Amino acid sequence: MKTLLLEDILHAMGIKPNKFQNGVSIVNVTRELYEADHNTVYFRVKKGWKLDGEKLKNYHHFYIVTDAPFLNMEKLRPEQVIMVDNLMKAFLNFTSYYRHMFNIPVVAITGTSGKTTTKEMLKHILQKDLTVQATISNKNAGCYHLPYLLGIDEKTDVAVIEMAVSRRGDMMEACEYFFPTIGLMTMIDVDHTDKIRLFENYKAEKAKLMEGLGNKGTLIINLDDEHISSMDFTKYLGKIVTYGKSKTADLRIKRINFQQNNMKYILAYKGQQYKGKIPVLGEHNVYNAIASIAAAIEIGADIEKSINRLATFSQLESHFQIIKGRNQITIIDDTWKSNSASLNSGLLTLDKLSIPFQRKIAVLGRIAALGEYADEEYEKVGYLVEKLGIDKLITKGSLAKDIGKAAVAAGMNKQDVYHFSDPQDIKNLFDELLQPGDIVYFKTGGNDEAFEDFIRFLK
Repeated sequence: MKTLLLEDILHAMGIKPNKFQNGVSIVNVTRELYEADHNTVYFRVKKGWKLDGEKLKNYHHFYIVTDAPFLNMEKLRPEQVIMVDNLMKAFLNFTSYYRHMFNIPVVAITGTSGKTTTKEMLKHILQKDLTVQATISNKNAGCYHLPYLLGIDEKTDVAVIEMAVSRRGDMMEACEYFFPTIGLMTMIDVDHTDKIRLFENYKAEKAKLMEGLGNKGTLIINLDDEHISSMDFTKYLGKIVTYGKSKTADLRIKRINFQQNNMKYILAYKGQQYKGKIPVLGEHNVYNAIASIAAAIEIGADIEKSINRLATFSQLESHFQIIKGRNQITIIDDTWKSNSASLNSGLLTLDKLSIPFQRKIAVLGRIAALGEYADEEYEKVGYLVEKLGIDKLITKGSLAKDIGKAAVAAGMNKQDVYHFSDPQDIKNLFDELLQPGDIVYFKTGGNDEAFEDFIRFLK
């Protein structure tokens, strides 16, 4: 965080400082009471925390922004308690003030699947030449917004922020912190319909990225995705950059080739063709790569340099990660998360991986956050498993059992479908079923630790 003067923070909130509040340096701003410290401004926006002035009086230059009195408030000096009428407005006035201290590009990446990989690819392209502030791993919930914002300082050249949507209001909340200048949509499919009950409403929440950009700046979209392409862009006044296989895409993917450990592609852009390679598998990852190249170009990076740097991108853990197992078994750890889109991409990539006489075995758990779409989505997965000719299907848990039912209904041999709830039963099955040369694909959602145990068991 850039060191600020308390008086400037107060002015940003529309408050005139008194003589005791002038000249005070602030090195930390927080919404978390456990981060109370010296030279800190604490916004009391979380009402669950019980404030006690007796416990806080020993911090030097500790200031509380609040809209209500609290226990032992008199133990603090009057200048330490900053009373406001609208606490959230005061807080957002501060975040807007801090964000606009820095005239840098901010890339907001959203989508049902591909956010984390695209973000990491873009960071990989840029970080050799620029100082990049980016979200960490897939930690993209609202509780991380303020720390990521305050991670921007005088040395930061660009910020790359994942913007997830799990409930209504998430998109605009994130944009009110970061005020993005570049937006990127990877792809959209059914997800988080446990809290946003209708898929159309979930899709509309993603589309609010345009509003978050102020209907200006640059918006990068996957032209091949039917749900993105069907959005209403007529009110968007900024620049739209498209990518995909479509002949009308600005960055056109002309060819994709699967290799043993990488993907090769040909990209057409502004009348030129470029050959590229990424050391990760899956057609969806080529789309992620092209999206990151498009964003890098908008920031000012050279396209050839961007393509070359992606050739050294490192495989993300548990993102279709190939691991050597015992007894010549190949393990594919794709357990990062499981929604309909990422599971379909994983199964399609598994199908492309297959070598004659190698059996493909899918071990699948629940798909998270589907709400009323669960039955339909599980059925789709089951039909895809049968269509791709997966040799053996093992499901764990009561929800995933419906995948096996659908696979059998689609024509898969019932003897090749197994279901268990007890993890030990699945490990026992591995000992009986698996043969040298088998490829075993793991996918689940909801942080099921049993899948971590399965993978350790087969290593």
